[in-house]
Amino acid sequence: MVLLVRNRVEDVERWKRVLPRGVPAVIWDRMSLIPAWAPNLHPLVVHFPIALLSAAGAVDLAGLLAPDRRPLRDTATWLYVGGAATAVFTYFTGYTAAQAAAFSPEVGSLVDAHADWAFTATWLFAFFASLRLAMSYILRPRRALQIGAFAIALAGLGALAQTTLLGARLVFEQGLGVQAVAVAESAERMERTPAQPVERAEREDPE
Repeated sequence: MVLLVRNRVEDVERWKRVLPRGVPAVIWDRMSLIPAWAPNLHPLVVHFPIALLSAAGAVDLAGLLAPDRRPLRDTATWLYVGGAATAVFTYFTGYTAAQAAAFSPEVGSLVDAHADWAFTATWLFAFFASLRLAMSYILRPRRALQIGAFAIALAGLGALAQTTLLGARLVFEQGLGVQAVAVAESAERMERTPAQPVERAEREDPE
């Protein structure tokens, strides 16, 4: 527990150094309110854009296949908008967390690749969400436009899948963000658990 508290204090100091001057102190102060078991804000929000954009792609496909497509198309549009908005927020939480940490060369190359794919997916969907809003409420719906837009969405979902894969490798292969917590918890359990004596049963051979 002492290790976790010390890490939390160090995190607050990193936020002060990373955030640009002029940013209100309440920003990094709120970052210090992240639960002690979380290394930073990024893992707490990263699943929202994945879920929203995946759902948007599924609803969008259903809208292409259904005879009455307008309700499904509009639902997909707002899922894309929500997914893009959360993706932008998630991207900056990941960027800030990466700037506040130090990595080995092997982990650093994975972090860079993860960030590059996240950049591609985030800003592609930010652009695409604007296009979908125009398609739903401004442009005249045309079949060719809808199919072309869905092709762009598939490209974005591919970039999102690659981003997710690299993020999973960072967590499950390299232990990024969970290793220190696991070590601290293991040490606490070892300190709390008393050593159990081993009892041996003596056997007597009947004669």
